[in-house]
Amino acid sequence: MTGALQTRRNRALGLAEKTILGFIAGAATAIGVVEIVFLVGRIIAGASGPVTLSGVPTTEPLDAGFGGATFDTVTLMTDLTTGGRAAFIAAGILTSLLTLGICAVVVWLCLRVFVGKPFVGSATWGIGIVAILVVVVALGRPALLGVANAEAAAALDLDQLPVFLVAFDPAPIGWAFALMVVTAAFEIGQRLQRDTEALV
Repeated sequence: MTGALQTRRNRALGLAEKTILGFIAGAATAIGVVEIVFLVGRIIAGASGPVTLSGVPTTEPLDAGFGGATFDTVTLMTDLTTGGRAAFIAAGILTSLLTLGICAVVVWLCLRVFVGKPFVGSATWGIGIVAILVVVVALGRPALLGVANAEAAAALDLDQLPVFLVAFDPAPIGWAFALMVVTAAFEIGQRLQRDTEALV
């Protein structure tokens, strides 16, 4: 009786685990599809429509006691240069690539866990690539948006704005290091899994 009860519990746990994995994989797939739609919209808007920039400093005189301010967003109706639009579009592409990479790795890991073999070379490489993308986006996106802001300042003839204004956030670099550690752990797991299969 005890053995039969344990078997039923194991089956229930296995079914719950597979259901959760399926839900996570489905959600990641849906997010990836939505991100592709958003990316196409960003490219179309960046190539032809008005460009909305963020973090643009104000040039209006401020009351005493205020050293400076920035606009949350500025929609640029004036035609932006080709270089500015290209930088704006490239920043959006980088962000979408990171999101799509994370979604793809999550779906693949869910599939590998589902079949009982998570430690494979493709999973290790996938996590490593995402770690590299995190660094590229953390450094590249602000730089590209800085170029777009500089081009916007030139298009509006705003001499008061800095020529190149960029603010880097170091937090994603720490996330990239964490992902690199996970990549190393998966590499070790891959070797252990291969050795275990060789013994069976």
